Amino acid sequence: MLPKQAVSFRQLRMEGLSNRQISSLCAALKLFPTPFKGIYYVPLEEERRGAFIERPMKALSQAVALFLGSGGFYFSCRTAEEALGMSWQPSGNVHIVNGRLSRRIHLGERIIRNEAKSSWRAKKIARLLPFYGTELVFHKVSDIASAKTKQTPYGRFALPSQIKKDVRRFGEKP
Repeated sequence: MLPKQAVSFRQLRMEGLSNRQISSLCAALKLFPTPFKGIYYVPLEEERRGAFIERPMKALSQAVALFLGSGGFYFSCRTAEEALGMSWQPSGNVHIVNGRLSRRIHLGERIIRNEAKSSWRAKKIARLLPFYGTELVFHKVSDIASAKTKQTPYGRFALPSQIKKDVRRFGEKP
């Protein structure tokens, strides 16, 4: 396991870890949860002790690639505006345009449930999940390749002209 990488349960099993070992790593928060079941983020020791994710957008991008099974996606709408410096107020919503699925994942509810629990682990998870945003919005399109995007170390982001098209197409508020 390389630190600062997203890994799937399947990859951990292929490395020779048993189900019990993976469960104990998750329970001890040596593997941070991501918004997706069976996909984890391997933190550095400083991140683990401080219960933070140094580059949450990069970790989310890796987790989304594992979740979708490919790198055929990009961030758009408010997420791209924030990354490109066009908007300074974070929305909490992460808009992911892909060719596979259309769905909303509400992390806000999961955060509230974990905050209500009294265990140490639940409190830490409630502190970690907001790094990914409060809601992940997947938008399905037929042609990803024609989108105007910019590749960054944190993932692919829509350019301003593409953001305008996507906001109109998906009916998202600017």
